[in-house]
Amino acid sequence: MTTRLQAGREYHHPVAAFARALADPDFHRARLDAGGGGEVERHEVHGSRLEVVVRQPVPTGQVPPAIGRLLTGGLVLRRTERWHLSDDRCAGTVEVSVPRAPVRAEGTMSVDGVGGDPTACVLDVDVAVSVTIPFAGVFVEGAVVDGVRQLTRIEHDNITRWLDGRAGANGATGSGVEP
Repeated sequence: MTTRLQAGREYHHPVAAFARALADPDFHRARLDAGGGGEVERHEVHGSRLEVVVRQPVPTGQVPPAIGRLLTGGLVLRRTERWHLSDDRCAGTVEVSVPRAPVRAEGTMSVDGVGGDPTACVLDVDVAVSVTIPFAGVFVEGAVVDGVRQLTRIEHDNITRWLDGRAGANGATGSGVEP
């Protein structure tokens, strides 16, 4: 079974500011921190291309019981994001795996301007979540999708704080991302 998760979050910052944030490894650490920790395994920027790999533990209360019984030591997501960054649009792919568990997700992400407003952007995510547990997979998928939604809300708050903190120091416009 596969369940799709589509989410969009708006930020009161231009795409260029979001692109600069994505290119900064500290942004990814801050994005994870309030979600229960996590670590940035790899962060590589080559021109306008970015690859970042993070490991993010899922809080115990958000782990579906069917998955929790399969694991020892908790549930940790390993997320690989590949981005093409620009001041006008950022587009990428995401792959999520759960070591030692039959859970996988993959999809696309983008950061685009909002209408004609040069001071706002929206992060859109479209991910397919698959759990390969016979008979109970659909129930586990629902719980996993709910857990991912909770993590994205936490990350949204962290992203907003990061962007707001940098706007005061650096201004809300300008680049810093190589074409």
